[in-house]
Amino acid sequence: MASFAASYRNEWDKLMGRKKYIVFLCIGLFICMVWTALGQLISAFAMQRGGLSLALAPTPMGALPFFLRVMAPFLIFMGVTDLITVEGADGSMKAMICRPVERWKLYFAKILSVVAYAAIYLACVFAVCAALNQAFGKPLRLSEFAVALASYALTLVPLAILASFAAFVAVLGKSSTLTMFLLLFSYLLLSALPIFFPVLNEMLFTSYLGWHRLWIGALPKAAKMAHMLAIVFGYGVVFAAGGSLLFERKEY
Repeated sequence: MASFAASYRNEWDKLMGRKKYIVFLCIGLFICMVWTALGQLISAFAMQRGGLSLALAPTPMGALPFFLRVMAPFLIFMGVTDLITVEGADGSMKAMICRPVERWKLYFAKILSVVAYAAIYLACVFAVCAALNQAFGKPLRLSEFAVALASYALTLVPLAILASFAAFVAVLGKSSTLTMFLLLFSYLLLSALPIFFPVLNEMLFTSYLGWHRLWIGALPKAAKMAHMLAIVFGYGVVFAAGGSLLFERKEY
């Protein structure tokens, strides 16, 4: 366990050593602020025209779909590509696998560091959106705040599965550009397929990125819930085990 913790700290330090991840975090928070500013301008314009007052500050739940579907997947793909494909291509992976730590621990430490970054990213978005909404929008009740906080926490499960999928692809990749292209193309394709073939909606893991909505309000029947949980965690096991096996056997 100590070796895994040390590997995780090392991967986290490498990830945070790349300034672009701090920049993307600032961009995300800036988007929330711009959203609020535009909302205030639109509200003021509507009131001048005799319209109704509008509360357009970004609520945590209102901002979640954009950051969950767009920003978080992109950052996860970029993080996994940097920690696996790039290090494999520049030769630094050779030095890492020579350390006295099992390869599977190193592999999962990389995934965990990327998921941790996504969690911190969403936590910052949640905090800023909640503060802006309290200051400029309609204040949230305690129950609404709790639901929003639980929703953000629940998103970590599908994001972890998405990171496992990205790591599986990144192990196979030899070029960071090609790996990012494959990941983005695959994600867009898997996200678009249920639009044209609704039957695939419950079969693809990308459909469960918004699964926090399933736990809000009336819960589905026990049989359907068990079916969905089996699909979600089944994908996670397949991607995690397959990627770990490939990483274990790959020659660097």
